[in-house]
Amino acid sequence: MPQKEEPLHDYLQFIRKYDFIICLSTLLVLGTALVISLRIPKTYSASTRLHLVQPNTASPLSSNNLFQTVFSGGVDRREMATISERFSTESMLNTAVENLEENDLVGIQSLPSIGNLKRKLRAQIHPDADYIDLSIELTEAEGGERNAALLVNQLARDMQTLRSENKKTRLAKHQSLLEQKRKDVDKEILQLTDETLEFVRENGSPETWYPQLASLLEHYRNLQERLGTSEQALHTVRGRLTHFKNRQENLPQQTQISETRNHNPFWLHLREKLTDLESQRIGDTEKAGKSSHELSGQEAQIAEIRKQAKNTPQMATATTYGTSPHYTYIQNQLIELPPTIEGYENKTEELKKELQKTYSQLQKLLNQIPENQHTFTQLRTKIELAGTLKEEIEKRYLESEILSAGSGVPAFQKGDIEIVDIAVPRKVAVSPQFKLIVILSGVVGLCLSVTLALLIEYFKSSASRSQS
Repeated sequence: MPQKEEPLHDYLQFIRKYDFIICLSTLLVLGTALVISLRIPKTYSASTRLHLVQPNTASPLSSNNLFQTVFSGGVDRREMATISERFSTESMLNTAVENLEENDLVGIQSLPSIGNLKRKLRAQIHPDADYIDLSIELTEAEGGERNAALLVNQLARDMQTLRSENKKTRLAKHQSLLEQKRKDVDKEILQLTDETLEFVRENGSPETWYPQLASLLEHYRNLQERLGTSEQALHTVRGRLTHFKNRQENLPQQTQISETRNHNPFWLHLREKLTDLESQRIGDTEKAGKSSHELSGQEAQIAEIRKQAKNTPQMATATTYGTSPHYTYIQNQLIELPPTIEGYENKTEELKKELQKTYSQLQKLLNQIPENQHTFTQLRTKIELAGTLKEEIEKRYLESEILSAGSGVPAFQKGDIEIVDIAVPRKVAVSPQFKLIVILSGVVGLCLSVTLALLIEYFKSSASRSQS
């Protein structure tokens, strides 16, 4: 225990030894601080609290929408920071001072320069709320609490007016832009509609392409069937013609029609002549005066005629020949078939031409349908997009009209800024703070006096050690 009390006892001895120096030094520092603080001019502060109001009208669409503007709703820290920095600009301060001077308020001329006001003005943002505290400190020579309150209130009102006018200007510009855009969209829709109608008049539409395609396909199929039938008939007729020609070559033109058997006319003639000669010989034999020479001549004639009659067939066959009916039928067919073949050939040729024409139309339509469908789809898509854009413009224009009407906005709230607390002059000075000065000067004086006592003790000890 005695070992622990010795240091405390030494400290007490040291304080008793230098108590005068410690007290004197402390009092000197404290007195000097009090004199200086009494000579410092009093400074007064005034502050006002502003609330950055979120507009009631909010955009019903995504924030990534093209039309998100100032009236889309939502207050961010960046905007609040911008407002806070705007208070300290020379233009705002000059405007506030000019407005105060226009009101002929007493003491306004004592305001410091704009540079000093910029340094003294403070705009603090609350991190968890949409509030801004605007404050300034002025000395008595600068107008004190009265000028401070007037200045911050004027700054708040000027900011309200500035934002309100800017908002009105922006809304007017937006309305003008939306109105112009609406006219442009209407013009674009009308132009796209005319282009679509012109395209439909020239190329048709899906409502006509596919029925036309089905009709062409059906017509092409019918033509193929008709062409096949015609070619088959032509092939058959040509085959018949060739067959009839071959048959005609091997078929005789004449054929036996009838056959009759009668006495041979020549034989009958010989018999008549023989009868006549025999009758004449009998008559000549009975006549007188006929020589034997004449009678022998008659006998020779009779013998010759008998010989001829004997060598001549008694019966004769008469055969009648005429054109063969089969040959005639073939001949008629050979006459009738070439025109038939020519007709089938002409019909086949016409069907081929019509089939080729239909095929060309079908190919053209098949080639045009994808391109026309793509073009038609593009035109329809553009019209739909333009219609959607017009609908969106109408919504935005209605929102801007509602905002410009200012319905439901209190008189004390302008430019989305509400003055929550108005600055009032307060007689309590914010500086100098005598209590704080006394405490700090007392602590500083005590520390300096102890330090001085330690230095004196150190020099004394060093001097005594050097003498010994």
